Amino acid sequence: MSPYREKYRRELNNIKISTKNLADLVSSSADYSVQALMNSNFDLAKRVIQGDQEVDDLSQEIETLCMELLALQQPMATDLRQIIGILKISIDLERVGDLAVDIARVSIQIKQGVEMARLEYIPRMADISRRMLSQSMEALTNYDADMARHATKWDYEIDGLYVKVRDKLLKIIIEKPEILNEAILLLMVNRHLERIGDHICNICESIVYMVEARREHLN
Repeated sequence: MSPYREKYRRELNNIKISTKNLADLVSSSADYSVQALMNSNFDLAKRVIQGDQEVDDLSQEIETLCMELLALQQPMATDLRQIIGILKISIDLERVGDLAVDIARVSIQIKQGVEMARLEYIPRMADISRRMLSQSMEALTNYDADMARHATKWDYEIDGLYVKVRDKLLKIIIEKPEILNEAILLLMVNRHLERIGDHICNICESIVYMVEARREHLN
């Protein structure tokens, strides 16, 4: 392999490493935001919000590197799909980070008096999302489309839990209309977690595209 080609491969691999680092950042943010909500930990919530700049900066860095490779290296076929796929993945990861920040903001807004028992399914949703994201990054590292497809199977459980939380909160609103504002905030959290699962499915679709050169709807 020529030195020119080796440099190109090294740059592409560095972008993949940065993408994995971005996934680790947003995964921690999502996890901490739910912990902050469950434990009324305002300091942890503020940490998530403040950390969003790091997520945005790394996402921008990945985008810039991808655009430079596209412009300077003029990749074809497989390499082109990899760069486009990573670019799309970084966008979905950045949006997961935004949703984590939104959850953290809710944890600051919501009152201490809310009965957290009604959130029994929310930590499970966050845990499943974390597993999905970890498996999707493993699929990216190994260039494994089947692993990416398998990661999306967990999204069915997230969708089921989303319905359970929604229905439970709507029932509580009917029974205790005085906590309407808090319940609406929790409905927003529920929706944010469901959307995180959707973005991870998008990531898996991008990986399948990178590996097999075909679009496949996995959500």
